Amino acid sequence: MSISIHHSIPGGLIASLYARGLLDYLRGRGIDPCALYAESRVRQLEAASGQDQIPLAEWVAMFDRAIAHTGEADLPLKAGASLHVRHLGVLGHVLMNCATLGEVAQQLIRYIRLLGQIGEPEVVDVGDQTHLIWHWPHTIEASPSVAQFMLGARAMFMRWLADRSDLIYDAHLHFPRPADTSAYARIFGGALHFDQPASKMVFARSYQQLPVASADEDLRQQVEARAQSLLQHLSGEPMLITQLKQVLARNLANGRVSLESAAQALQTSPRTLQRRLNELERPFQCVLGEVRQQVAENLLREPHISLTQIAFLLGYTEQSTFHNAFRRWTGLSPGHYRRQHGRAQGH
Repeated sequence: MSISIHHSIPGGLIASLYARGLLDYLRGRGIDPCALYAESRVRQLEAASGQDQIPLAEWVAMFDRAIAHTGEADLPLKAGASLHVRHLGVLGHVLMNCATLGEVAQQLIRYIRLLGQIGEPEVVDVGDQTHLIWHWPHTIEASPSVAQFMLGARAMFMRWLADRSDLIYDAHLHFPRPADTSAYARIFGGALHFDQPASKMVFARSYQQLPVASADEDLRQQVEARAQSLLQHLSGEPMLITQLKQVLARNLANGRVSLESAAQALQTSPRTLQRRLNELERPFQCVLGEVRQQVAENLLREPHISLTQIAFLLGYTEQSTFHNAFRRWTGLSPGHYRRQHGRAQGH
């Protein structure tokens, strides 16, 4: 059984983790995905690594098949609302390390490319409200399935990150009102608007200040472990350098690695921190480069993490910037270093 391609969907790729999210949702409903899709393809998707991608058209066609099988036009919405942090790959690690939901939104904008050509979020504050707008990046009109999935995922994921089941959103959707809106009312909780110019969620601006709770301690520990691995190399360092490197390693992925941010974390002023580093002949940018190099070398030993993902985890928005920096640090390209030092896949 093959998956037919939806002809009105443009080319483009998305993270295969999104397809796995749909498969997990179906299984949770007691529906065997192999009854809908080719068994060989299901196995491929379930075995795919976090860096693998699939055609966007195939993902939409998978929703079409699931909707036809169940008769539920809102199935993509419910599947999106069931998404787990494991379906976001490296992005999930980044979001779990954010301080507030406002920072979550900003990091989502920064790292959305890790999930493929699925759309671009925009945050606009209007008075006491925040509009989280989803922009479709293609010229052909977006499938309702994609909009349902994306907004459903964001609604429930914000609640999960903040550990606040009472968060309410008004939903604006670009497609006509369906006959049954009960799932929309349950998932968003606020007013529902259809046939809108764009799909977006509108919620209280104060939500941006809500702290991110430790909803998944295992995942948080994994992120911390990557940073803590750096500490094995800190013996003999002055205490200030050790403390600074700990702060920088924890905050690489979320971008809080400025002199000002580091000084705040160390409970001192930027001027004092800069002066003390100069006294040690260790300028701030040099220490930051050392941290990035060590973390990069650790991550390059992991074959399942792509170079693009590593670049983002180091706080770079472009892989080329990481590539140039790594070559400056080591004299090798990241790919060359990985071939020399990486672990074999499956070991």
